[in-house]
Amino acid sequence: MLISKIASTGGSDKRVTGWRWSLLIGLWLIMLPAFAWSLSYHVISIPTRDGKTLAADLYAIDTTAARAVILIQTPYNRITYRIRTTLPQAGGNLFPMDSLAYNYVVLDWRGFFGSKAAAAANYDRGLDGYDAVEWVAQRRWCNGRVGTFGGSALGLIQFQTAKHHPPHLVCCVPMVKDYKTKYEDFFFGGDLRREHVQSLDSLGFLTIESIIAHPAKDPYWQLVETAADYPDSFAVPMFLVSGWYDHFPDGVLRAFRDMRERSDPSVRPLHRLFMGPWEHGGIGALGQGALEYPGATKIPDSLELQFFARYLRDVNNGWEQRPVVEYFQMGEDAWRTTTDWLSVAKAADTLFLGPGRSIVPSPATSTEAPDSFVCNPRDPTPALGGSRFDPFDKSVLTGPQDLSLTIETRSDVLVFSTPLLTTPLVVDGQVTAELAVAIDRSDADVAVRLCDVYPDGRSMIMQQGIRRLRFRESTGRETPAVPGTVYTIAITLPDLALTFLPGHRLRLVVSGADYPHFDLNLNNGGPMYAAGDTLPVKIGIHHDAQNRSRIILPVAKALSPVSRAQTFGKLLPRAGVGKIVVLDNRDEHYLTSRELYDITGRRVFRGARSGVYIPGAQCK
Repeated sequence: MLISKIASTGGSDKRVTGWRWSLLIGLWLIMLPAFAWSLSYHVISIPTRDGKTLAADLYAIDTTAARAVILIQTPYNRITYRIRTTLPQAGGNLFPMDSLAYNYVVLDWRGFFGSKAAAAANYDRGLDGYDAVEWVAQRRWCNGRVGTFGGSALGLIQFQTAKHHPPHLVCCVPMVKDYKTKYEDFFFGGDLRREHVQSLDSLGFLTIESIIAHPAKDPYWQLVETAADYPDSFAVPMFLVSGWYDHFPDGVLRAFRDMRERSDPSVRPLHRLFMGPWEHGGIGALGQGALEYPGATKIPDSLELQFFARYLRDVNNGWEQRPVVEYFQMGEDAWRTTTDWLSVAKAADTLFLGPGRSIVPSPATSTEAPDSFVCNPRDPTPALGGSRFDPFDKSVLTGPQDLSLTIETRSDVLVFSTPLLTTPLVVDGQVTAELAVAIDRSDADVAVRLCDVYPDGRSMIMQQGIRRLRFRESTGRETPAVPGTVYTIAITLPDLALTFLPGHRLRLVVSGADYPHFDLNLNNGGPMYAAGDTLPVKIGIHHDAQNRSRIILPVAKALSPVSRAQTFGKLLPRAGVGKIVVLDNRDEHYLTSRELYDITGRRVFRGARSGVYIPGAQCK
């Protein structure tokens, strides 16, 4: 219709002139991707063992052809997939698309949207996953092989489904999610993850009241965690994907280690982990907060398809030879590999807070006055960037953001920085801030943000954490602070892989709040999460010979030497731009170039400083 209209404009004889042919062809080329990605859907109902049904959509180009099926179970309304699979410009696709190789089923969780009528209190949705897998496997459009896919809540349901061992489940791709439910999912250092828990409440997964009813890590949380600890139940290969800017990268890393050690012995060697420079909702995207990572763009999609091809279609594509763990080293913008994330950092470097709000390699040897500030709950230090996530407010800035002109200029924060670095500082693991703190109340919060300060002055937040003083000894026990007493508290930040480059600085930003990312402390020492008077609190950070404050950094071991450097296939540098170098180490491939062109002269990449990763690339 559109093409007919274009062809008939501009003349009574309705002939298409030369320039109109050019326009016609151009528009046709623009529209081709939409046609190529378009899939028709068919509404289906999936029965469950308790007599209820789950609303679902089948995506298939031919329902008479039996193909492997990729199952997606969502609490976020399956209808959104209809729009985004037929109109890529509406936000991209929500699953790894290969409509010639797979059919897809997207179903609404029990109790949500189209499956609202199936609601049942405290029902194990893993049983629904089992029932869906087995029902799908018996359809004429399925060849008996089913894989699962999805992130966050869609990742959790995959673990819950695999736990029950549906016979026709072949493999899973859970993203940005740990299978275990635990106290630390809702509290950080004894402080409620306010924004996160509010989002879960609004989405219908829980109530804030049920969480704050147990503000300490009491026996209730021990029972919850024990009930959710089941990696020994996994008997299919899994491909875990997550990001350093996600809510819980440390949880995914721990989950993967547990799966490698405790899942069925037949699949332990088959699990793979892929950690990129991504936020919770930005897996594979170019932009992450205020930074861009061209070397990590769209890679998960291709790897997910490679994983599914290996296990759902028996394609001999070398998947088993892929590194066990692949992770993105931010700063260097390069992909690295290991067999065990915990083995990457072999040592710990310690830096100390010093005079002039400095960060130095040696501790103080004399008496120094503490640095102090006043935190007022009526004007709390606001949250900005980092692992924040609010699906209901698109204005919330997440991921790496510049704190230099907003947070760091406030009077209620302390900013400690290293001098300009002259050599790279490679950090792989969990950074811990051990701070000697004194307050003039019986309770307060101490929040820290780890920043990478660029040569142009931008102070980009990388990770953040907090500690509530009444939980300084243990999150399982409240102990009021004695005003004026110096306590050493530890704030361990989530894992990250980051190289602070020469010319940069490492920075620690200390405040008494990070709101609403974490809950506000009223500072009155009374009951938490209850109405009461707010009090300003003076917080002192000590860094003298007797009371040392320090930062403990997990430092990576020396990288293995590169085996060789070669030009890369048929990708050629533009004259005057510089050579392209591929560093080939097992199945890793890196490019170093400002611009990349194919043999026809068409630019296929621009802007990377280093570490452009090309999965499956072949060196010649």
